[in-house]
Amino acid sequence: MKSILFFLLLSILAVSVGFSQNNNQPVKVIYFMAGIKDHAGPSRHETEKDLLVLQRCLDSVTNITGTKIVTRFIYDRSALDIEDMKDAAAIVIESSSEASSKVRTHPLFPPSGDNTRSYDREVVSYLDQIDSLHKAGMGIVVLHWAADAQNQKAASLYRSWFGYQFIWGYSNNPLGMWTVKPIEAAKSHPILRGVGPWTYKDEIFSRFMVNPADPYRTNLLMGEAPKTNQGSIAPRVLTWAYENGHSRGLVYGGMDYHSALLKDNYRRFLLNAIVWAAGIEVPEGGVKSNARGLQLIEAVPDRFDDM
Repeated sequence: MKSILFFLLLSILAVSVGFSQNNNQPVKVIYFMAGIKDHAGPSRHETEKDLLVLQRCLDSVTNITGTKIVTRFIYDRSALDIEDMKDAAAIVIESSSEASSKVRTHPLFPPSGDNTRSYDREVVSYLDQIDSLHKAGMGIVVLHWAADAQNQKAASLYRSWFGYQFIWGYSNNPLGMWTVKPIEAAKSHPILRGVGPWTYKDEIFSRFMVNPADPYRTNLLMGEAPKTNQGSIAPRVLTWAYENGHSRGLVYGGMDYHSALLKDNYRRFLLNAIVWAAGIEVPEGGVKSNARGLQLIEAVPDRFDDM
């Protein structure tokens, strides 16, 4: 009888210690923000489906320990306050450009109408608060056409957060079959853990204007596409990690075709980048996930298949 009671006490103690350890785990909130699907046919510009896949992958990750990840998702965000972001370790944005429509397409930036120089006082105050959150440690990951900001206030924030600007006439968005490879000199960066080369069809906003000597930038991926709707694309840097003080950011101008998320290296790169931006240790070998069954399995054929 005494041995049974002793065993029960040990079991209760083990459970209570387990609860204590779980309660002491740091919690990191990752907030996925999808802009409206405002153009392109099925399987393209699926902002909502894309981010829901990434959210589901993070919800089921098994090789991140010591941190509890809590995810949040919103579609067609139109708020002009930051109450929903105050607890976020990172926000992930996929949308069209803030300048692409007269209606709200970008989760952070409202349309600026005819005034591309700035916004009114209310919007500027709201954006300055987002900037303060970022400087305090809220990571920001921006995907696809959301990489373009034409309003000068929005563009100045992008320069501060990521060290670049998308300039029409210099930057572009070639669509074709891309081969993407990690940059050898950056292989030790956490975002590239477990990431190998991949080839896939995508429209990638790229050739950004940057400061070549920027000390906060680590170039991560090179890409080339021999045949696109904008001619042959020689190898160019596609994305980089940007870290300045407490702030971390990354912009990747791809993410056009939804079915591309079935590419393991592509998906691992994105998940690693999100985890890194949130200040979470990227596991050796990268974030493990399985996206099958979570999105369109087969790509929808289109006229760019022969590129």
